[in-house]
Amino acid sequence: MLRTRWRWIALGFSLACLITTSGCGIAPKSFAKMTDPAGLIRARSVGLAKNQPAQRAVPALIDRLEDHDPVVRLVAYEELKKETGKSFGYVPWSGDKDRAGAVERWRAWWKAQQASLANLGTNH
Repeated sequence: MLRTRWRWIALGFSLACLITTSGCGIAPKSFAKMTDPAGLIRARSVGLAKNQPAQRAVPALIDRLEDHDPVVRLVAYEELKKETGKSFGYVPWSGDKDRAGAVERWRAWWKAQQASLANLGTNH
């Protein structure tokens, strides 16, 4: 278990280095590449979320928490955690059933955020 966790940490570190490296020919230029068939392209597109409005970025990142590629899940989670300060118990390398509950908590939180914003708009 500990050995597996260290592999994920090493993978995450390597991926972070890869994502932040400039000049790569496969670097996506569009946030829309979050749905590209290639996992590496999807993972690298996560870094473009910071240039998007939250209404577009957050739902797309939450969707990537269910990606079949564990690297995509990891970088989407890290971006969400960095931007929101939330984790909701999500563990990118756990099984589908274990991740599903955390993803539902992310979705419920986002829905509540949207409702709060809508209520602010109607009170003014």
